[in-house]
Amino acid sequence: MAKTITLNLNKALIIEAVKSDTYLTGQIDKSADAVKNASLAYNEQAGDETYQERKLLRTLRSAVAKFEANMAEFVDSATGTISDTLALASADGSFQITIVVSDRYQNGLAGPLSSLAEEFIVNTMDYTWWQAIKPNLAETYYKFAVETLTHIRLCLAKTAPSSSNVDYTSVSGVVTSNTQEPTEQAPTEPAEQVPTEPTEQNDSEGGE
Repeated sequence: MAKTITLNLNKALIIEAVKSDTYLTGQIDKSADAVKNASLAYNEQAGDETYQERKLLRTLRSAVAKFEANMAEFVDSATGTISDTLALASADGSFQITIVVSDRYQNGLAGPLSSLAEEFIVNTMDYTWWQAIKPNLAETYYKFAVETLTHIRLCLAKTAPSSSNVDYTSVSGVVTSNTQEPTEQAPTEPAEQVPTEPTEQNDSEGGE
């Protein structure tokens, strides 16, 4: 038995979150020295330029793939699959990630799992964005992603197995001996001795 988890995410909201994170960092850098850091802030902030948009889309695809790879161990071993519709995202940016898991998955955690999946994807994209520009900041986002992944794993805990209707008192065992008991044999009576008559012997020493 298995069940399907469908996570509803939005490409536009994820990219907006990454742009907001990079914008905040750029503004902090510019506040230190508005003249010297103006150009730095402009270039490190993810904007609407075509090359930056394409980089964000590429890292989004990669981040979704990393999320799915981390979910592989939770997929139902018999019929489980992981798939997404990112390549077919609708006009408003909505897409789905579908995971087929064990039937013992806790139904009430689908909502938190969806939010955490989005957070993991955003953190992973931030990590990729800063990896070459600010390695120390990239390391911070990497730690954020790892922490988020820990909570994602908690959402995928199994419930206890269902109880059987059979009572434990029905379990029993029987020991059977494999050695055979010796069988009693009736005593045999001795055979009856038949007396034999003496035979005549001719007297070979005398004659008539």
